[in-house]
Amino acid sequence: MISSKVLGLSAVAVCSAVAVSAPAQAASIAGQTLSFNGSVRLETPGAATSLLNFSSFDDTTFGTATVADAANDVFGLGGEAFSIGDLTLTNTSATTWELTTGSVTNWLSGLPNGLGFTLEQFVLESVSVTAGPATVPLYVAFISGFFTPSGLGGDGSLTSQGSLVFSTGSSFSADITAVPTPALLPGLVGLGVAALRKREQAGAEEEA
Repeated sequence: MISSKVLGLSAVAVCSAVAVSAPAQAASIAGQTLSFNGSVRLETPGAATSLLNFSSFDDTTFGTATVADAANDVFGLGGEAFSIGDLTLTNTSATTWELTTGSVTNWLSGLPNGLGFTLEQFVLESVSVTAGPATVPLYVAFISGFFTPSGLGGDGSLTSQGSLVFSTGSSFSADITAVPTPALLPGLVGLGVAALRKREQAGAEEEA
């Protein structure tokens, strides 16, 4: 069950979204989605704090993620790699973890066009999602922050929201959308179901 605290945090993040009259160049980011994937594991889920460690796991500072969707080349071509910072999370309940620090500048870096992403909120929850006859345990995270374009107008002005989903000790998939006007994201369970369907569809396409 999604805690009222997590839903409340989501609502606060949504209400804080800023409507922007962006210059023409920055409009290439507004409304666009960065889809990416990689490997991740929550090192010590039962401890008071835990490292969310992105590959490579021997480096406890940052890892590498890969652009998954090249629908808009402002974020690079599919398969292009960029850096993603490991996160220290505080255990806030039996099933939830939150970002320990207030924000993480350049959580994502090395994207084309000098783009980076500053993380302001990261709420991770362990959920169970029904997939056919099986119940699948997933970790689902709510992400909030902003892209920091270099050489493009509106630096830090577009509030961005997204999700990150992974199974225990597994690969993750994530989406972050630059939102020029307030928009409501679905609940974390809804995000988990959508991500699971996306994974199954991608697997079916690979087998075809």
